[in-house]
Amino acid sequence: MWHALSMAVTAGPADAAVEVLLPPQVDYLSGCRSVLVVVYGHLSDTMAATPALRSLRAALPGARLDVLALRSARPVLSRCSYVDAVIEWRDFQHKGTSLSRVEKGAVVTALGLRLRRRGYDATLVLHRSNRPMRRLAGLVGSRIRAGVSDGSDGYTHAAAPAASVESSRRENARVLAAVGISDDGGPVELWPSTAEIAAAGRLIAGARRPLVGIHAGADWSCQQWLPDRFAAVASTLQREVGATIILTGSANELALQEEVCSELPVAPIRAVGRTTFGELVEVVRRLDLLICVSSAASSVAGAVGTPSLVLLGPEDGRHTGMEPSAARRVLQPGGIRPGGSWCELGRWGVLSGCESPICRGVGGLSELGASEVSRAALEMLRTPPAG
Repeated sequence: MWHALSMAVTAGPADAAVEVLLPPQVDYLSGCRSVLVVVYGHLSDTMAATPALRSLRAALPGARLDVLALRSARPVLSRCSYVDAVIEWRDFQHKGTSLSRVEKGAVVTALGLRLRRRGYDATLVLHRSNRPMRRLAGLVGSRIRAGVSDGSDGYTHAAAPAASVESSRRENARVLAAVGISDDGGPVELWPSTAEIAAAGRLIAGARRPLVGIHAGADWSCQQWLPDRFAAVASTLQREVGATIILTGSANELALQEEVCSELPVAPIRAVGRTTFGELVEVVRRLDLLICVSSAASSVAGAVGTPSLVLLGPEDGRHTGMEPSAARRVLQPGGIRPGGSWCELGRWGVLSGCESPICRGVGGLSELGASEVSRAALEMLRTPPAG
């Protein structure tokens, strides 16, 4: 088991709490010596899996606990002390094309046969238990197989599909309950290293408060707001409260950073493409406010308890836990819309992301003015959440 030199960063109970299921009557995993947990998803979904991994470790202190996760999600789990190994794989590369079905079949079969040789006693498929992951569980061949299913997928311990939209965290809790383990109700945890903590400190050393982060990017252009409006909000905060603005994001969002910077009267701290995931966690933890769209950064803010103002496009925020809380305010001018009603390209729910330039600001986000966001941000800065 890994024993990394790192600091666990956890959420406050108000933001992280989930309804804890009644204590199960039977622990079906009793006696299991090795368990495989399938965590299929990107950063936000992977973060939501950390409470389930902690609960599993508490229930099975002597068992081997391996996680199958996407290579892109490794930064979340690489220092997780609750697991013995993270097995990486690269996500499907041909989603939405004529090759998709063939690729999924080949990749899942190869993964399943590779993992079958390890002889896992149980396989648990956490959030988003889609058809390829259910098939993978069958190929691994564990005597106990659990996940969300209507009962037709060969799971020995199936959690029924939810009656309505639920977060990954809630779905994971129901999968645990299917094998007789309760979610502990505790927080999401993240583990930046001591070096990452120090690097984040250096990045914002001496910055004048309030320190306001702006994370303008997202994997989907339809989740993004307009850069000139982010710039207008940042300018207002600089003028009204003397805020130091720090721009965060991944390296492929450098052009977006420049669009925002070009209209600011006072130069911000440019952190786009300059931080590891752990450094981003630490930067967000030190902010007075994060203004962002639906993205991994918004999930990080929820995990570390930083007040956030989330500008939400047409998607259903319940999937990723982007719901209002004591520390999170959500502005969603267009409301929730079914995916097929606003994605004219048919990519939503099929691809892992989309950067189509014609889709920035759709679904009501274009109706959200800079003055409304500035007003909400100033209110949050002047009246921080209790505790």
